[in-house]
Amino acid sequence: MEASPLFNIDAISEILATKSDEELQQLYDDVYRDFQKHATANLLLYFNTGKALYDGRILRPNPIQEELLDAWTDWDYKVFTYTGANRIGKTTLLVILAFSVMHGKFPWSNKRLYFPHNEPRKIRIVGQDWQKHIKTVLIPAMRKWWPQEWGNLKDVIRRDNQGVEAMWTCQKTKSTCEIMSNMQESDLHEGWDGDLILYDEPPKRKIRVANARGLIDREGREFFGMTLLKEAWVDHDVIKARNEDGTPDRTVYSIDGDISVNIGYGITQKGVDQFAKTLTEDEIEARIKGKPSYLSGMVCKKFSRKKHLKSRFKIPLDWIVDIGIDIHPRKEQAILFMATSPKQERWLFRELFKHGSGTDVGEWIIRIIKANVLRVGKIICDPLAKGDSNNPNTTFDKIDIVLGRYGYVLNTGTKDKESGIIQINEHLEGPNLEPSLFVLDDMVRTIYEFESWMYEDAEKYPDRAGKAQKQNDDMMENLYRLLLEDTVWYPMEEGEDEFEDADASGACAVTGY
Repeated sequence: MEASPLFNIDAISEILATKSDEELQQLYDDVYRDFQKHATANLLLYFNTGKALYDGRILRPNPIQEELLDAWTDWDYKVFTYTGANRIGKTTLLVILAFSVMHGKFPWSNKRLYFPHNEPRKIRIVGQDWQKHIKTVLIPAMRKWWPQEWGNLKDVIRRDNQGVEAMWTCQKTKSTCEIMSNMQESDLHEGWDGDLILYDEPPKRKIRVANARGLIDREGREFFGMTLLKEAWVDHDVIKARNEDGTPDRTVYSIDGDISVNIGYGITQKGVDQFAKTLTEDEIEARIKGKPSYLSGMVCKKFSRKKHLKSRFKIPLDWIVDIGIDIHPRKEQAILFMATSPKQERWLFRELFKHGSGTDVGEWIIRIIKANVLRVGKIICDPLAKGDSNNPNTTFDKIDIVLGRYGYVLNTGTKDKESGIIQINEHLEGPNLEPSLFVLDDMVRTIYEFESWMYEDAEKYPDRAGKAQKQNDDMMENLYRLLLEDTVWYPMEEGEDEFEDADASGACAVTGY
């Protein structure tokens, strides 16, 4: 049986050989025109495929969009936040995620997305007000990205009583996407159940709670695409969410970017520069750099859960461990253990934050050293703990007596807080934009302080402008003193490890240390 010319390269070549140059050009133009017509009507199918559109554009995610799309395939993540400056593609990403979930796969690659059921998906998008945001920003983006192959919009969209295009239904999968407003009463958001809720800009907290209840049955997910100009609770309750034991909620995936990430992906540097001329200094921080005003006073601005938090492991025997002690007469004593690796990285791996005397502090430290077989470098203390040199019974002396029984010497740390803060931030992000400081993810108090330590409000306290607050800083004071000691790792000498090995968890079975 003779092969069909459609599938026979030789036959196709013979046919093309009979065509004139003009006919071949016309054939090419027809094919290219059909392709461009299809691409224009189905942008989402060509997203991230590398194929150029009629105007030469190649639709592809910007770097942080690509990072979040990759994380989306990990079902362990339940909450996604995509925050930062204006014009970083928040609404575009939101619409792409909504339509992909409706389809059950990424349309451009056909990569299937996991769902714990086989039912049509139910999605809800919450925009801001109906007129200024939903009708003028959100709906046009949805119309732009809806693939014509999935059904004509007149068959897909159902309007509500006010004429808003509020319900979208995929004809192929029967999945639905409902649009609601952040300005509606929270009661109207109750009684819903679904797979995904997406917020285009920050919602009110009551709106978030009302919608989140509807995700329980289907183990649904949340996406927050935001420029954080208001609703500061989102930063505390969502981006920095914690488990009941105070440890960071690792089901949250957060990514942040400034406006530069989208240059070349829909905007130009010239356009950004022109926009920046219209803004105040505070507005530039929020709208260009993506840093809201209520976070601009953070001391450890470069701390990132994604970059700096690591799962617990047993500190190797040859790492050098320095210990910092911040003493208080009435509040909890703060003790921080920092290990220096052969790569000269700093690892914060143990913390104590509880009430006790100087003798208690010394005994706690010795127990941890023995239980974890630590190679101790320096032990330093808050200079104020030394107190009056004529008083032989200071807190410093009590700690020193206990440590001295085991051959350890207690020294005072530096008071140079400004240099210490510089050291912290340089370790959080070095010259090559890589960190050299890491924190084990069950260090509850230490992580809390990284995310809470603030500079004084210059308007309220002009005499303390540029000074770090004296609250939420106990572990941070330990940290900057330890970093300023500038410990350099060196190989162990034979016989240096003086204690028997601890159990594999790195904790003492009796004391829990």
